[in-house]
Amino acid sequence: MKTNVILKSMLALMILVGFASCSDDDDAMDNQTTYNAKVYITDGPIDNAEVAGVFVTIADVKVNGTSVDGFSKTTVNLHALQNGETQLLGDVDLTANTYNQVSLVLDDQSDAAGNSPANYVLTTSNEKIELTADNNTINVNSSFDIEATTTNEIVIDFDLRKAIVADATNAGYNFATQTQLESSVRVINKNNTGIITGTATNNTGSDGKIVAYAYTKGTYTASEAEENAAGVRFANAVTSSVATGTNNEFGLYFLNEGAYEIHFASYQDTNNDGVYEFEGMIEAEGNLGLDLLDVMVTANTEVSLQVLLLAIFGG
Repeated sequence: MKTNVILKSMLALMILVGFASCSDDDDAMDNQTTYNAKVYITDGPIDNAEVAGVFVTIADVKVNGTSVDGFSKTTVNLHALQNGETQLLGDVDLTANTYNQVSLVLDDQSDAAGNSPANYVLTTSNEKIELTADNNTINVNSSFDIEATTTNEIVIDFDLRKAIVADATNAGYNFATQTQLESSVRVINKNNTGIITGTATNNTGSDGKIVAYAYTKGTYTASEAEENAAGVRFANAVTSSVATGTNNEFGLYFLNEGAYEIHFASYQDTNNDGVYEFEGMIEAEGNLGLDLLDVMVTANTEVSLQVLLLAIFGG
């Protein structure tokens, strides 16, 4: 009898070990399964009216050191990729995990057609102003998830407002410092993002250009309206949008889930040279008591705002 009990206990133990082994094997297989992610690029706006295009030539795109499949040297007009517009760069197969680095390798010799310069601002007068980076590799330290699904869409958001700065020694424009340039790019999985759109009734009495800025709730301070060491205002904004049309329409795209503050600023081209100077912040309120300092965004949804712009201050 005692022998039977021992045998049964050993059999039960063997079965448990067998299940555990199978489970470990399944987990290992899951960890090895890769999921396709399409990689896109988009842009945040640049403030100057004389800018007709901003062209960058990308020689390679890497996600955690792995080059994107199907990608070949490409010249992209970032200025054309605003208001949620994107351009497909290629795709990459990755395991479901959290990733923390995308590298954009710029070509600094010639564009995809073999012409120089490779990277430049194109003005409305058809002048090409070459852009030179401190380092041709832009490492973006921005965490994003690859999910166990076949619909991953990774978006590289290249914010021109932060990446291009005034440079009188280089015909007016150049890339920002390497640190600023790298902080001007963020990476998100579109699956986890939502959109804020809206219209703004302008009662400020100013006819300046209106720009909406989205900040993660609690991160905005008054010093954001001042230029940082790299010459960039609103450096910590997640994204921004120039209000356009008779209704001052704006759109803040590819926002991760969470609470946001929306702030508005006014700019004037005081010298009629196509370069807009900061005029001041705009006091604003949301329609029907909406708190513009606590706008909730959830994935795959669009939040629509109606905003009243009251007065300009702090210029």
